Amino acid sequence: MPEIPLPPELLEFQRTLRPPASGDSRELLASFDAYTNQAMPEIGGIEAKVPLREVNGWQVTADIYRPPGEPPFPTLVYLHGGAWVLGTPATHRRLAADLATLGLLTVVVDYRRAPRHRFPAAVEDTLHAVEWARSAAESFGGDRDRLLLGGDSAGANLAAAALATGAAGPVAAALLCYGIYDVQRSLPVVEDLVGGRDPDTQLYLEPDDARRLVDDPRLHPERYCAGFPPSLVLVGDQDPLLGESLALADRLAAAGAPHELAVVADAPHGFLQLPTHPGHAEGLQRISRFLAGHSLADTPGARNRAR
Repeated sequence: MPEIPLPPELLEFQRTLRPPASGDSRELLASFDAYTNQAMPEIGGIEAKVPLREVNGWQVTADIYRPPGEPPFPTLVYLHGGAWVLGTPATHRRLAADLATLGLLTVVVDYRRAPRHRFPAAVEDTLHAVEWARSAAESFGGDRDRLLLGGDSAGANLAAAALATGAAGPVAAALLCYGIYDVQRSLPVVEDLVGGRDPDTQLYLEPDDARRLVDDPRLHPERYCAGFPPSLVLVGDQDPLLGESLALADRLAAAGAPHELAVVADAPHGFLQLPTHPGHAEGLQRISRFLAGHSLADTPGARNRAR
């Protein structure tokens, strides 16, 4: 099939995080699914909707993307973005396959989302998914001793929150892609996606929590990052949330936590889901080099990308 070019409306959205005047963000992103998930690379296989647990009648599942080659593979528990209210594993199919080509058994968690399931439901699902992967990933070809945690945007917030609580257990590395590391600080940027910055209108936190939880590792993980594993902090320099990644990198440096800050030139928010944008290829190369540097890249494809 011919390559689908980057829609200007999608690029504008990722540069501003402001929904279009007509329609809403959910409709906008759904309309670009053919673009963001085009030309998926060949991988070893996909297991869809693997059950992780049931919570109050709600089934939490994951889609598991198996790399090419022979197991065991380093295992990545991955949290998709979407401002805690949008997105699913299905919106991240191409990105999940890209990560699998780097040699990672990629477990994309379909965590509970707001406003139906507000904070801390998504954080609790993240912590459970890490525990599940540690005990069950071997049955899918994963290596429990090389367990990574990562995500993009709000998903990177969830990954960082899980690490900041100290409850995630030993993790080999973190992939934190254009994330949010202080929820309240980010609200002026993402308010159009989460219902506003006011405690009574925004969708992720209950109003009482928004007023009361002003210093909580699940909402302000950058303040509790001293125990983070080796972390790749990946962001584009045209991202309206750039300051979040810079602030996290500063905190990691002050805490003496091993990390790498990778700022991709001319890249907006969400560039790993823009397969024809130059930032997409560069972002995957940065991830691949980071993995290789921490002995977490096993496949020839990953090694080639790292060069």
